[in-house]
Amino acid sequence: MLRKLIIWLLAILLVISALPLFAFAEGEPQIQSEGAFLMDMKSGQVLYQKNAHQRFYPASITKILTCIIALENSRLDEQVRVSKRATEQEGNRVYLAEGEYQSMENLLYGLMLNSGNDAAVAIAEHISGSVEAFADLMNQKAKQIGAKESHFVNPNGLHDPEHYTTPYDMTLIARYAMQNPKFREIVKTETRPWHGKEWNSVLYNINPMLYNYDGANGVKTGYTDQARQTMVVSAARGDREIIGTLMRADLKQTIRLDATALLDYGFSHYDTQKIAEKDKVVTSLTISDDLKTDVKVASDYYYTFPAKRHPDIQSRIRLHPPAKPPVAAGTTVGELEFTADGQTIGSVPLVTAGEIPAPRSVIEYVRFNYSFKWWHALLPFPILLAGLIYRRIRLREAAHMHIQNFRDYRNQNY
Repeated sequence: MLRKLIIWLLAILLVISALPLFAFAEGEPQIQSEGAFLMDMKSGQVLYQKNAHQRFYPASITKILTCIIALENSRLDEQVRVSKRATEQEGNRVYLAEGEYQSMENLLYGLMLNSGNDAAVAIAEHISGSVEAFADLMNQKAKQIGAKESHFVNPNGLHDPEHYTTPYDMTLIARYAMQNPKFREIVKTETRPWHGKEWNSVLYNINPMLYNYDGANGVKTGYTDQARQTMVVSAARGDREIIGTLMRADLKQTIRLDATALLDYGFSHYDTQKIAEKDKVVTSLTISDDLKTDVKVASDYYYTFPAKRHPDIQSRIRLHPPAKPPVAAGTTVGELEFTADGQTIGSVPLVTAGEIPAPRSVIEYVRFNYSFKWWHALLPFPILLAGLIYRRIRLREAAHMHIQNFRDYRNQNY
């Protein structure tokens, strides 16, 4: 009997001791990296952040910005000549030779799979003429994306005290880059043959998450002595896709565990729902029986919410005052507003599906450009009344003059 009692007591103690672990698993992830940020790829909503706006050195995750700029400012089949400066880069390389020619596409794979610092400089010099001019382009593009707390001085992330970013900014940049199909293709590629002037090999993607996390599809790792381990990681499961950044972890193993914990947290704690579909017709804009067009949703809209909560999502159409023709197709004429449990969560523009031509006559022009109100019918009456009064005055004056003339005439004859 005593033995059974002891066993039961031990079992109870074991369960009690495990409760904090279960509570830990249900809470926010315990991230060891000094900076972290997690975002839903589709909705753009924040799922987790730690020192999200603190400056860190990015190391090679810089190349995410280099790659998307190259894709937007060059053709994949362009031939890039390698300079001496490119061959002198330290760290990871694809061993380019001075004077060698490589296609832009090959260099982009060398940049993102093998993290080639020499490929980064070759790309930068080809697009902007120099590393310094390309850095200016990087800073312009970063601000355009919304990454306003970053400053870049080179295309590869080799250390410079003035080369920095934040977890928030880097996630914005990577999310923007992932909208490009070719960028997506490159960063999820695991291997690719490399044929260079002095080096023939197979490129292996050095992003460990591609091989160790279900659904991982990008994007880039980095390391320098000053930056320590950095990583931008993305993954998709079903209709969900999330993306995040980790900065300044001491060990590769640490940042891999952090990336796993971050992604697991995003997938298990949140759901995302499409609440507006691009090109769906929701109403119409009618100016007359002959002049009208459908009004449609300008873009998809997603909403992310805690997984165990099912919000009551409502939408409301707000149209601007009727536009005066002509109205071009795609003209914004309002917005579709959304609320969740009574709270406003956002909106998406509404645009015309077709065009409304200009009026074909003066009458139509007046009709469609000047809205008619009931009191407009009364506007002529003051003018008419004034005219009548004036006419009556003139008639009285004429009658008076006629009488006076008649009297004068009589006075002359008698």
